Amino acid sequence: MVATVDGRLPPGPRGHPLLGSLLEIRRDNVLAFLDVWRRYGDTVRLRGPLTLYLVAHPDGVKHVLQDNAANYPRPPAVRDRLQAIVGDGLVGAEGADWVRSRRMAQPAFRRHRLDRFCELFAEATAEVLDSWEGALELGRPLDVEAEMVRISLANLGASLFRADWRRDLDRVGPAVTEILAFANSRLTSVIDTSRLPLPSTRRFHRRLELLDSILYPLIAERRQSPGGDDLVSMLVDARDQDGGRLTDKQVRDETISFFIAGHATIASALTWTWYLLSRHPESWRRLRAEADEVLGGRPPGPADLPRLRYAGMVAQEAMRLFPPIYLVLRRALADDRVGGYRIPAGADIALCPYVTHRHPAFWDNPEGFDPSGSTPSWPAGATGWRSSPSPAAPVGASARATRSSSFPWWWPWSASATASACCRPVPPRSGWPSPSAPAPGC
Repeated sequence: MVATVDGRLPPGPRGHPLLGSLLEIRRDNVLAFLDVWRRYGDTVRLRGPLTLYLVAHPDGVKHVLQDNAANYPRPPAVRDRLQAIVGDGLVGAEGADWVRSRRMAQPAFRRHRLDRFCELFAEATAEVLDSWEGALELGRPLDVEAEMVRISLANLGASLFRADWRRDLDRVGPAVTEILAFANSRLTSVIDTSRLPLPSTRRFHRRLELLDSILYPLIAERRQSPGGDDLVSMLVDARDQDGGRLTDKQVRDETISFFIAGHATIASALTWTWYLLSRHPESWRRLRAEADEVLGGRPPGPADLPRLRYAGMVAQEAMRLFPPIYLVLRRALADDRVGGYRIPAGADIALCPYVTHRHPAFWDNPEGFDPSGSTPSWPAGATGWRSSPSPAAPVGASARATRSSSFPWWWPWSASATASACCRPVPPRSGWPSPSAPAPGC
């Protein structure tokens, strides 16, 4: 990489004389990014107290996250705020710490373990669906968002921690929702509110303490009885290249990273999937017909996933339109060129999957819900992304991607297929749903 790169800076709105585009971004960052992308193109410069460069084209995203990833770490403020939530685990770690975390966690996601997770996901989902019987018999509607949160928590408890979370759902569910909402506002705020003695900050720390009060006893139990097949047990038993073991704090950080990130992404993905199915009853009927044909009323297993082809298309299309992680921030260490424009050293980069997944160069109907396969979720024209590890590509396919980062994406397939056989989605009376806050951008 040369010291400087010649070229023009990207175009963009002038904005307020002092604040630039800050007010629009704070009001609704996704809407602000959509607006400037449609007006100025795939690489946009947004002025303000913090100048931001939006990169929307898939090739530009790939350049930032893969081809030249070493030049684009997280901004220090984002890294520090994220680590305050998830510690030094795989989600929050950087550099050598991330490499070590990845090596320690990777054995938990070998193929035979993923197959077992799939079986446990199906069992836990079926238990939640059984609890719906009373409401369904009475014809009483269910709150999709709340029930998808329950499914997410039940699955995480059963398969990642082998713990029965049902007794704690009333406490854990609201706690995780508040943690994610606080994290989302904190990661997009100019001021780090966690340093201020605000009521929201105190609630945030109480919620983290609640999760710790549940996780640390689990870790202690695994220390006493090693050799289990859940995530906590595998992390407790893991050894690095020098034979070292993770401390309780490190196991906690890895566990809470997977717990919070997994819960947020899956609950959001499932909620939006059911919202879209409620608006497209023909897709729900086709999904139900496939579930009846493939499953015949039984829970899905690992061997069923390739046969649940339409369920996979529905899940991928839902995550294309409403990606659980809708904002990823990076900072350029050295001058670079993206999309034909100069990106100066020190520039903050915004990647917004919500925008990228609506690029008209790659979808005939980018705003439409079309899981049929006639418009693939990630088309052949998107250079370099056909083999991406995640249906949330391109943003899911960063240099940090691992098998552990891709394994939850098939979870909505089995959950939506199973649930479609017992209930019909009904459109909300007004407005859009408001699923749990997205996971912090990776």
